[in-house]
Amino acid sequence: MYCPSCLNDTLKIASSGVVRMTFNGKSKSTSQFYYNLKEETQLSLNKKLREKVAEYFEYYSNFQNKSVIKEIYISSSDFKCANSCAISLEQKFSVVNLVIKAQDFLDIIEEEAKKYDIEIDLNKIKVANQA
Repeated sequence: MYCPSCLNDTLKIASSGVVRMTFNGKSKSTSQFYYNLKEETQLSLNKKLREKVAEYFEYYSNFQNKSVIKEIYISSSDFKCANSCAISLEQKFSVVNLVIKAQDFLDIIEEEAKKYDIEIDLNKIKVANQA
């Protein structure tokens, strides 16, 4: 990935860190989980994602005026530049296909949305990085 400081293709995800999720621009303080790419399998990472999505959807299902979920971002600040550039903690980058595979992410969202009767628009779901 391209570093926002030096603009070179030198940005890499850290081997461990925190993944944060937002739904239509909103999140709970618990909408995050720790990852360790050296020690965890894809299955265990997907399980963590499913737990956090289910937790948020259960919470959201109790709202009276629910809007369609069109944007879900899954991102992290835990990236490093090979040129040792300082990356702001405010900067977030997508972890789709780095920590969680895109298809797994979409499948989990769809399954949990059905379970909690949450309306989502999968044709418009954004899995790109959040600025």
